Amino acid sequence: MESPHKANRQKPKSVSRIASHLQHEDFNKKDAILLLLLTLLSFITRFFRLNEPPAVVFDEFHFGKFVTWYFTGEYFFDIHPPLGKLLLYLGGILGKFKPGFLFDAIGAEYGETKFYVLRSVSGLFGTLSVPFMYLLCRVFGLSLESSILGSSLVLFDFMSLIESRLILVDSQLQFFCILSLLSAFMLWNSHPKTWSRIFWLITTGILSGFAISIKWTALATPGAIAVASFFGLFLMSRPLDLWECALAGLAGLVTYIIPFYIHFRILPLSGSGDAFMSVEFQKSLKGSPYYDPMFTPESFWKNFLYLNKEMLRANSAIKERHPWESKWYEWPLNLRGLLYYVEELDNDQSRQIYLIGNPTIMYVCILFALSFFFCLIFYCRYRYLISNDVELARLLSKGMFLLLAYSLNLLPYIAVDRSAFLYHYIPGLLYAELLTALMVDSFPKRGQKWVVSMIIVLELAAFLYWAPWIYCIPLSTKQHQRRRWLPRWN
Repeated sequence: MESPHKANRQKPKSVSRIASHLQHEDFNKKDAILLLLLTLLSFITRFFRLNEPPAVVFDEFHFGKFVTWYFTGEYFFDIHPPLGKLLLYLGGILGKFKPGFLFDAIGAEYGETKFYVLRSVSGLFGTLSVPFMYLLCRVFGLSLESSILGSSLVLFDFMSLIESRLILVDSQLQFFCILSLLSAFMLWNSHPKTWSRIFWLITTGILSGFAISIKWTALATPGAIAVASFFGLFLMSRPLDLWECALAGLAGLVTYIIPFYIHFRILPLSGSGDAFMSVEFQKSLKGSPYYDPMFTPESFWKNFLYLNKEMLRANSAIKERHPWESKWYEWPLNLRGLLYYVEELDNDQSRQIYLIGNPTIMYVCILFALSFFFCLIFYCRYRYLISNDVELARLLSKGMFLLLAYSLNLLPYIAVDRSAFLYHYIPGLLYAELLTALMVDSFPKRGQKWVVSMIIVLELAAFLYWAPWIYCIPLSTKQHQRRRWLPRWN
């Protein structure tokens, strides 16, 4: 290993200022205070009325069952990797959740079940996503004001809020995507051939593996990181060495594999997922018609590959249409909502959880994303007329990376005809939010403060207006109708 002093002289100029804001003397003061404030606001918005409604909401119907089966040891099958469900299970153990509730219908009342324990797991990941988004913006080289804006876009996003308050795994998905990206920026800013470089290689691989282990829909984030690292694009002046790419990839692969090993180990009994596995595997499940106590356990690798193949087949086989599905091109414009829960009350009152994006955030993000796209087109067309502007080149490099990642998140839904829903836009929206913060960061300092203040005020106003749809607060029929601004918010 070279000494840090020698490596510092070889540090690529294109990444030399990425962590400049973190090295500023005021970082430990202003940033620490802001991180505490953001964490507090995030906690309040995620945990307020967490026990409402005290009934099964949308896909809690599925994930609640999965957690219960981990407790009972009954083998089950799901189209997603097991890590997200295992983390819910771990939260259930720590919170002394007792299985018994059947999760047999959306709207079924929980009664004495400690359902809020499992919802708290989602709340925790949702809470932490906001301060880490702030750190991500700072490591990305953004100003204090632009970083506040970037974190506020996660703080007040309705999709992030709702997914963070239910027994679901998308708050985990968002959290690990943010951390993967944060780690990648630290990796690209590290000195070659130092222990710091090795640490961030392994950490980036592990965090990327965590993200993919929640849902395969996270793949665009590790994919964009891998493309940039392998080819030395955007924020890098040269690619990572092949052995470095291999090390990060191996760390990610091992991280992805381990939850499957745990999954098989803690589900020794016959259950609803038997038929999705081979007969040989079923011979190892107690209570299965094929159970053989003398059967020698199959190879883990064989079961791991078989299950992943079955997950891929099951994902590809989702052809049935859904009344609440939406198209990928509707998501950026917030054209279609998704009803999670509805309960009719007396006196023309009802309460519901209705998933839409915060209109301010959705439209501001698409506006700045399109602005960057057209700026990029303009630059490519007239670059010969523009002087060698280092700051402009850095802005374009960062923006192109974010635009690539945003596009990669949408690509599967463009290419594959299957039922998809608004919450599938959460990983992609993250990059639109970062791109928005990046564009605002290019404004003059006074302009930044004015634009950030205006956007946050509008975010907050939208949050307060649509809060009843987030927190399941009763409204009259007329009040609900007033909030349905678009035809497909039905």
